[in-house]
Amino acid sequence: MKVAITSSGLNLNSDVSLVFGRSPNFIIADIKDNEIGEVLPVENPARNERGAGSIAAQFIVDQGVEALILGELGNIAFGILRNAGIKIYKINPGNVETNLKYFKEAKLEEITSVSSGFPGTAGRGAGKGRIGRRQ
Repeated sequence: MKVAITSSGLNLNSDVSLVFGRSPNFIIADIKDNEIGEVLPVENPARNERGAGSIAAQFIVDQGVEALILGELGNIAFGILRNAGIKIYKINPGNVETNLKYFKEAKLEEITSVSSGFPGTAGRGAGKGRIGRRQ
């Protein structure tokens, strides 16, 4: 299973990033038989773009990711990810490796709606995906 996580750096010891669209990086890990296999660190191509959440969501979809661990997420990006069948999990403070361990142990909360997992915290982009903001 391909699992992506928002990250401030490019390795498993990096601190997690609590934002999605403007996260500096993603770590994509292949988890097989409950073990972390190949790890692919990638810079987020959307972090400095307008509509970063939507662009980052499509990037994650294009990578074939099946589960995503993150902190904040806007409505539009959430819809893109959910429509692609990607399961979304709420990140815990700490580093990437610890969160992947929690994922393997089923200790991360699955987010099934934006309002259930991200109260009042949805992307900083142009505001188009923000909860409670006019569109």
